[in-house]
Amino acid sequence: MEQIEIAVQNIKCDGCVKSIKAAFEHRAEIKEVEVSKETGIVNLKGDGLAKDKLMKELTALGYPPVKEKTFFDKLKASFKK
Repeated sequence: MEQIEIAVQNIKCDGCVKSIKAAFEHRAEIKEVEVSKETGIVNLKGDGLAKDKLMKELTALGYPPVKEKTFFDKLKASFKK
């Protein structure tokens, strides 16, 4: 069984958690869905999971992935200090 963890934006309440769970729990390839309102992490476990596809579906639901900072983003931030 695979596990994919995705940090997303806009999880603000228990309703958001329920919406994400409802969207993924019915899928045959997904065996377990955990959503943390506090951290914004969506943890999906199952077989044959495609992270890119799951991220697109989360975005369509209104929960886009957190943009990972690249080396250049971090470098720019260090010069702003």
